[in-house]
Amino acid sequence: MNPLLRSMSHPVIRSLGSFRCSSTYARGAARIGGKNKSSRHSLVSTIKKSPANRNKKDEPSSQIFHYGAFGGLKEINAQDSQKTAGILSKVTDFDQLKILPEVRTAVKKVISRETIAKSPDLTEASEKDIKPSPVQVAVIQKLSKTLTNRQLQVHMVAAETGSGKTMAYLTPLLDYLKRGEQDDPEGWDQIKDKAIVRSVILVPTHELVEQVYKTVKLNADLLGLHAFRWNMDTSYNDFIEAVKARIDLLVTTPGKVLNMFKVRIINRPERLLSGVRFAVLDEADTLMDRSWLEETHSAIKSFPNANHLIFCSATIPSEFSKTMDRLFPTSEAITTPKLHKISQKIDFKLIDASLNPYKGSKLKALAQALYAIMKDGTEEGFEKRCLIFVNEKKDAKKVAEQLTERYGHNCVSLTGEDAISERLDKISAFVNPPKRLNEAPSKLSDDSSKTVKREPTMLPNSNIKLTTSSSNLHGKKNTSLKVLVTTDLMARGLNFQGVRNVILFDVPKTSIDLVHRAGRTGRMMQGGRVFMIIDKKTKSWAKAVPKIVRNNKTLS
Repeated sequence: MNPLLRSMSHPVIRSLGSFRCSSTYARGAARIGGKNKSSRHSLVSTIKKSPANRNKKDEPSSQIFHYGAFGGLKEINAQDSQKTAGILSKVTDFDQLKILPEVRTAVKKVISRETIAKSPDLTEASEKDIKPSPVQVAVIQKLSKTLTNRQLQVHMVAAETGSGKTMAYLTPLLDYLKRGEQDDPEGWDQIKDKAIVRSVILVPTHELVEQVYKTVKLNADLLGLHAFRWNMDTSYNDFIEAVKARIDLLVTTPGKVLNMFKVRIINRPERLLSGVRFAVLDEADTLMDRSWLEETHSAIKSFPNANHLIFCSATIPSEFSKTMDRLFPTSEAITTPKLHKISQKIDFKLIDASLNPYKGSKLKALAQALYAIMKDGTEEGFEKRCLIFVNEKKDAKKVAEQLTERYGHNCVSLTGEDAISERLDKISAFVNPPKRLNEAPSKLSDDSSKTVKREPTMLPNSNIKLTTSSSNLHGKKNTSLKVLVTTDLMARGLNFQGVRNVILFDVPKTSIDLVHRAGRTGRMMQGGRVFMIIDKKTKSWAKAVPKIVRNNKTLS
């Protein structure tokens, strides 16, 4: 039995108003994997606790906030977080991590280009200022100890949104590929010109294929590696031509991997994938959700010779944890101390639509919040962007149309019903850095050189207070606000660069949704604002969110 299957079967604004796995699936998965009984057993066996879950010692209950009336996030093993905290106190620089020099140089260069912790005027930050994030330290440190071992190693990586998880798993992956070339030159000579795939990164959506590939390609080019993305626009002929020259890093979805076995144009796909030694599942909680699980599981089994299998996520939902315990009971968890917490860099506010002047109209509250964001004096000289999340896709288009027609806002809606090409076009203004606006000086007056200090003022007939900074009257900058109204489809994994404002038009139903939606801003410890619109029907646990953010409590 190959090691992979063996593992599976192994036991503005400072104040605003007040698998389980069914036997049917198990039989289907067993058929996909062949007649091997142990493969079937892996899917129906009882849960065996992994070492990471034994002797569990949870956080004090006073530090955990139970959000929502539905199943949510798993309570994290405090011992794991304490262990990670100990590592973080000792390692603060990339030079302290066991990485090949050329990999370290490439990684720091890419991070310096992509980091949002820099002035919008700069194309990249200074490389000497680049430090590894907590999750990068934890993952690189852990994997480097047994990176080149031949047996299968399964890890579940979980860290807060916007913490640098892509580079956390990509760094050891790049290091593994380059060490394979250097440590075994004879073996490398045998495969370097063969049609083969050496590693795979699986993601749930084509938007994430584009985002992850962009980062992968930058690193690959610096290291002389061949990266390839298989998305909706990629033909089978494109893939065949690329694999002939060897694919070192393939970024795609599980469905695309399985399609290789369904078309005649690709001859013996199992041979192409036999060289996969390193596989990553990004946004693993989505990929291992029961609606995705059969497809994802089948894709994983097509990598029979994998040495490393990494499941990466910003949250560990309870169901995801149970699925991992059932299918990969020996997996090891790597978590960070801030997992399942909303960043304290986020200013989380409530807007009460039951107060005057809204009189119960959430739409009026939303429109006025957008107006306040546009006029608050922040992000001067740059185009502002705001994300609005709704619970139901039927509401996205309706809200966007009303904001546009009734209030004149520049809005677009995006749901799963949009074609992928449309979705990529709509999000482009939000996943790229903010555009600089052309300055348009207003007519000068006699006292135009005077500087006036502005006091915080209330918008007329509202409960929204604006605080604007001192400004010079000799000219006014243009203001522009782009708004994207969407669902949780856009809340997973996407890096909305420099988006400072998120509005939750509907109260998220679970702690999972809350963490992911709020995590579209305040990324990499940058500031951001989240406004949640509430009304008389809002439950007390939702109204308590600003307090639990201030008190740095863990969500569950």
